Amino acid sequence: MRKQLLLVIGLWSAFAFSSCSSMYIPSMVNTPLLSEQGEIQGELSLTTNAVQLGVDYAITDHLAAMAQTNISYGNFTNAYDIYTSKDEDSTLLDLTNWGKFNNRHYELGVGYYNMFNKDHFKMEAFGGMGFCHADDENDYHTNVLEKYDSKYTMIFGQLNTGFSSKFCDFGLAFRLAPTFHKFKWETIDAADPSQNTNGTEHFAMFHIEPLLFLRLGYDHFKITAKAGCSFPVESNALQELNDRVPNSMYTKSTLMHFSIGACLIFDTKQK
Repeated sequence: MRKQLLLVIGLWSAFAFSSCSSMYIPSMVNTPLLSEQGEIQGELSLTTNAVQLGVDYAITDHLAAMAQTNISYGNFTNAYDIYTSKDEDSTLLDLTNWGKFNNRHYELGVGYYNMFNKDHFKMEAFGGMGFCHADDENDYHTNVLEKYDSKYTMIFGQLNTGFSSKFCDFGLAFRLAPTFHKFKWETIDAADPSQNTNGTEHFAMFHIEPLLFLRLGYDHFKITAKAGCSFPVESNALQELNDRVPNSMYTKSTLMHFSIGACLIFDTKQK
């Protein structure tokens, strides 16, 4: 009974504060708050999920392009592998990585910035696509190896709004993003090959992703901080999948995420 109680507490805590797994690790929403044609922004940040790099470019007075990537690996964050310890003498929060995990997420977008032509109050909208490949292996120190491989395509639309000055930028972003997944799983039992199982599943999810951001510095260099959430809406296909996959935590997504980084701002326009 005591073990069951500890398991319930551990599962709830992980979901509430960082969520577990995931084959969907969201990027921190890109929030450049661009000002004028020729402006380029580059931001490198360390998040609770990944290392992330984003670049934005103001093509015209209102048209902009963005590119972003995040890469996770190993036991990089405790939002992942929170349950890797399965020994009777170990705790639920043992973060030893018993398998191998990596996640590569890329996205491209275009948008309309500086909607109201204001010096300090900014609003901008972006839309685009993202692509991801994530895979993992876990053996939990047993004869059974679990292998997971997930690829998805994402379509997103987002709205950024906030205050921008030479010294400080802050505001709110809101993103909507459906994802379309191809998910492969396999269990390999070295002691009893007759127990081996595998499957390929297709499903969709819908993600609601609000985010708060703050940048402090001067003119061309600012320190950035972000705090965001990703609320997944599961499809019927995914709910059915969770009944078939041996470890359905891998079909979930990270709920809360935070980042800190640095942003460089350049003006390439000839004056």
